[in-house]
Amino acid sequence: MNKIIFFSAKKYEIKYFNLINKKYSFKITYIKESLNLLNVNKIKNHNHICIFVNDDLTIPDIIYKLKIFKIKTIALRCAGHNNVNLKLTKKFNIKVINVKSYSPESIAEYTLSLILNLSRKIYKSYEYTKNKNFSLENLVGFNLHNKTIGIIGTGRIGKILIKIIKNFNVKILAFDIIKSKEIYKYGAKYTTLENIYNKSDIISLHCPYNIKNHYMINKKTIKKMKNKVMIINTSRGELINTKDIIKAIKKKKIGYLGLDVYENEKKYFFNDKSNSIIKDDNLNLLLSYNNVLITSHQAFLTEESLINIASITLKNIKKISLNKKCKDII
Repeated sequence: MNKIIFFSAKKYEIKYFNLINKKYSFKITYIKESLNLLNVNKIKNHNHICIFVNDDLTIPDIIYKLKIFKIKTIALRCAGHNNVNLKLTKKFNIKVINVKSYSPESIAEYTLSLILNLSRKIYKSYEYTKNKNFSLENLVGFNLHNKTIGIIGTGRIGKILIKIIKNFNVKILAFDIIKSKEIYKYGAKYTTLENIYNKSDIISLHCPYNIKNHYMINKKTIKKMKNKVMIINTSRGELINTKDIIKAIKKKKIGYLGLDVYENEKKYFFNDKSNSIIKDDNLNLLLSYNNVLITSHQAFLTEESLINIASITLKNIKKISLNKKCKDII
């Protein structure tokens, strides 16, 4: 029997993996903790490991352990794979698979919810009324109608967001290295990053992270933006230089910030830290600002996404266990 060990396993995903696994009958071991050097020996007697974004497989010693214990597959139940040492896994013939597209609609819709939440100050209004304060003071927002929206990255998620947001009668500017003809029928047009920075009222990031776009939002690019610009990031935390964005918020250059990802999220996101001291001063500052809305990497978190992630992951592991062709091998 093929055995899979899960790391960073949460109740909300275990439910759906168990449901889908009725079709495959894998023996699955769920581990709550992230994979690290202290618990890596738990992989012994398993054939495959399944990890998430906070499991660090860039560490060579962990990959060596996978080789020793004859792990066939590293299954990422997400799209990103910058947390895996692909050079070593290839050397040791360990297959690495991911879920390239599980529900782009969930992230596009969530992005829009952040935009509307910030533009109409719904999050602040909720706190008011929760404390029986029914005043409308300090709740003046703005219409999306006639605003210019800059979409950086027009892959599956970016295209769906463009399709949705066009109905607000906005002007949509887009940037991507790979162009898609589909966006034109929704009234969007491609332009330069410079033009997006200069003209957008709202900028939303939807690009995969790589070394070339590390800190693409920084003091130089922020300087080119409109005053009181809104920046939304549901993509990768490393796209934004947190220190620079904090300075821009203090100077009121950035008027609104919506983050579902954070560059140092690994220590905090996906876990209950309500009784802990947050040692990240930048995160503490962002959480204290009333024009910043931060959520804990939950844009993907819908029933549809979780079912798709479980289905694709287990299907791919089955293919690899049978030495069949798998299109999701990285």
